[in-house]
Amino acid sequence: MADILLLSTSPLAAERVRRTVQRECAGGVSHTVRAARGWAELTAWASASAAAVAFVDPWHGGAFAALEIRRLRERAPAVEVVALADFTGRPAADAFSLAMLGVREMVCTARGAGPAELVRCLREHLNRGPLEEMVDALAALVPASVHRWLGPALRTHSASPTVPDLARTAGCSARTLRRALQAAELPTPEQLLSWGRLLHAARLLDDGRSADSVARALAFSSGSALRKSLKQVTGLSPRELAAGGGLRLLAALFLCQCGGVAAAPPERQLAA
Repeated sequence: MADILLLSTSPLAAERVRRTVQRECAGGVSHTVRAARGWAELTAWASASAAAVAFVDPWHGGAFAALEIRRLRERAPAVEVVALADFTGRPAADAFSLAMLGVREMVCTARGAGPAELVRCLREHLNRGPLEEMVDALAALVPASVHRWLGPALRTHSASPTVPDLARTAGCSARTLRRALQAAELPTPEQLLSWGRLLHAARLLDDGRSADSVARALAFSSGSALRKSLKQVTGLSPRELAAGGGLRLLAALFLCQCGGVAAAPPERQLAA
């Protein structure tokens, strides 16, 4: 189950999204559409929930919302953002800007935003990214009582997360959390927090962001601190991570830490 976020000024477009999601839920998997009233609410929901996709009107509020979209991508890097709007008469530069901001899908409502196009977007992005695939695979490696809270914790990012924060997510004390993880032969709470931050960092690095830019977005003290954390946890530099598959490689390494099959080593022969 995942949240599908929506920010649209068009009631018709919003209704098409809801109907498409209802059809996709017919197989028994329930997804929830949450319609935000503005960019601030949308970003808050995206950064605090297990949202998978956000359908947004880039011109919600009037002008092209480049700053708001950038903030959404930084605060919720695991959320796929789909631009859902009438692009008729809009500057071509806006579409280019959307691509540069990491918006990979654009659905034009002037073409009817037919069910087939929306279904394709949902099936391609909903629960099918490397992070969601990793969470799915994790279910076979950890107790169900742990997967219940660890999955959502890994999907979402909060600035400077702490062990007490993780314990609250798990619904227990920090001491009980440590005992449960130790009994399951899983990484410590501190290690899980490090892995979680790095998984979201890898997603941004996959988007072509610099280590310094990613560090600012995820509350590392500097790009050097991000590189150091990545090296300590995985033995890889950002360039080696990218060469070995980026987020997919990091997800495989995390599953290995949780008892899965070891990932293939990354390609070390990097261009100078």
